[in-house]
This record gives sequence, C-alpha cells and structure tokens, in this order.
Amino acid sequence: PIEEAAKSKALIHREALKPRKKLPPLLLPLSALPTPRLDWLGTSFGLTPALHNFWQQKVGMTLLYLRQTANELTGEHSAIMIRALPRRSGWDDAWLPAFGVDARRRIGRLLGCAFRHMDVSLAVNLMGDVTGGFGAWMKNGGDKEDEIDDVGNNEVNMDKHALREVKKRSGTQSTKLTSSELHYHLTPHDLQRLELYSRNLCDHHLVSDLIPSLSQLYFTSRMGPNFRLSSVQAALLCGMGLQFKSVEELTSELGLPINQVLAMFNKAVKKMSLAFNQILVDEESEGLLGGDAIKEAESKMQRIQDLVGQTLEEDAAEGAVEAMEALKRGNETHADSGVTGTRMTPEISDPEIMKYALKGTDEEW
Repeated sequence: PIEEAAKSKALIHREALKPRKKLPPLLLPLSALPTPRLDWLGTSFGLTPALHNFWQQKVGMTLLYLRQTANELTGEHSAIMIRALPRRSGWDDAWLPAFGVDARRRIGRLLGCAFRHMDVSLAVNLMGDVTGGFGAWMKNGGDKEDEIDDVGNNEVNMDKHALREVKKRSGTQSTKLTSSELHYHLTPHDLQRLELYSRNLCDHHLVSDLIPSLSQLYFTSRMGPNFRLSSVQAALLCGMGLQFKSVEELTSELGLPINQVLAMFNKAVKKMSLAFNQILVDEESEGLLGGDAIKEAESKMQRIQDLVGQTLEEDAAEGAVEAMEALKRGNETHADSGVTGTRMTPEISDPEIMKYALKGTDEEW
C-alpha cells in the first residue's frame, strides 16, 4: 500500500495540466437520464399549520412521524410525510394509509402530554379524516363481495381489494361501534348524563369526564363512515377531550365568544348522544322477531304441527272430554255406594284413615 501511494503521488506530479476533450458532463437534462424506479417520495420539515396544509392538501402526502420534543431554536416539531407513487407494486400500494392511520392514533394519544401546547386548529388537522384516512381508496372502495364481482374496470377492482387490505392492516376493518363495545366505554349512567346535558338540564362540568372517551371514539372512526361533526365542533372535541384544555383556553385560541363555544360543544355532544341511542335501538330491534325471522318461526311451528299430528287446542279439547267422562264415572260410583249424606266417600276402606271421618248426615249437621 505504501508503494502504491508513492506511485500515485508521482503520477500526480508528472501530470500535465491542459484542456481536455470528451469529458463526462457534470449536469444532464432529466430527459436524457433513465427513469429510476421510485415507490414513494418523502419530505421532512418543522411542523407549522401552513406547511402541513401545503404538503397534505396540495401535494397529497401522509404524516408518518412527528417528533415529541420541539426544536430548541424554532420551537417546532420535526415531521416526516410520505406520498406513495401509485401502480408501482399493484394492490400492495395500500401500505401507506395503514401506516398513516397508525401514526394518527399515536399522535392522538400524545396530544394530552407532548403535544398539549399545540394550537387546537393544528391538532385537529393532524387527526385528519375521521373516516379512516384512506383518501382516494374510499372513493372506489366497497365492502360487499357482489360489488367487487360486478366491477368491470380492473383499476377500480384493485382499489376495492386494496381498501379491504388496508382496513385489515390498520385495524379499522369494523368501523361501526356495537352496543357491547359502547358499554365498555360508557355505562348506562354515563349515557343518561350525556342525554341530560344534550337537553340543557345540567352544566357541561357534569360530562367533562366523558369527553376523552367521546374524542377517542370519534377520532378513531368508531362512529361510522356517515357520522360527521363540523370543523368547530371537532376542534372543541379535540381540544377538550385529547388535549385536556379548558373552555377558556379554547375560547382564546379559536377567537369565539364563550357562549358560542358552549353552544357548539352542546350540539356536538347531543349529536353523539343521539348516535349512541340509535346504536342501542338498532341492536334491540335486531333481537326482535320481524320479517324473515317471523316467517322462519312459522315454518318451524308448521313442521312441529305436522310431526305431532294435532294442535294444542285439539289436545286440550281431547283432555277436557276425558276429564268430563272420568267425572261422570265418579258420580255414578258415588250414587251406587248406598251411602248418602256422609262427608267421606265409601271408596276409602283404610281403618286408620276412617277413624278420622266426620260422623252424621248433612241434616244433622
């Protein structure tokens, strides 16, 4: 190695400096370069409302990472956003929305501690679309097998399969809340308190302990794809339920009077309370017999009738006839016994029992 270094140094000293021809260019136009295979494009920046809105709304990127500690100089949290290039790996392009949903869940849990001092308007934007954040996948997505089989366009068909896969990966395969899951988050007494507050029968402090549960259900897409709150209502729910801010702090950040803030918050709670009650009503109605269930029960009853050979009414009538005949036979036996006016029937011949029989006739008594 020492000898090679000495030789290279000697060549450098003997090299003649002169203009050269046919050197490779330092810069080339993009049209002259072969297109590289790219699966995604990414960016990293200090999070601000303007930059987040640009990269998410204008460019279509998805937030995957947000640093918990702020920069010492700028006070901003470093963010990483990625946009997947479609049709590079088939239906498996659905990996990005799954990661986006997972990142949104983690950020939502940190809004009460590391990101508590973040502006509520930026915080609610970070939570994104409450339908699950699937974006374009939701436009062509379907959940029914017959919808997928009837699609003739291969591109739309692939999107529907991708939507199903991304739901499995992100844990949002079943987005509709059930009554059993609802009772896990809210007791019947909690639901009653929400109803009282929605009717303006109590103060908002009575339901302040339930707001975190409401926020988690809403921002994790458990209220269903058709449930929506307005931007102000969602901001109030995010600020009070996820960032644990007071009404006064939200009033200052949103620039709204306190009576309007409380009115919008009451409307949000009322809408969620009605949705919870509808979930309970729908589940109870499914347990009742109706429609096809009644027809199935009637068919089962018909099969039982055919098996038995007689109806319940016929069986009761036959039993009544047998009972009347037995009663008549008993009266005839009593008339032929020769004992009249006694309190004890003559069929009993046991002396141990007959010694307790009452003596005398009806006239004597």
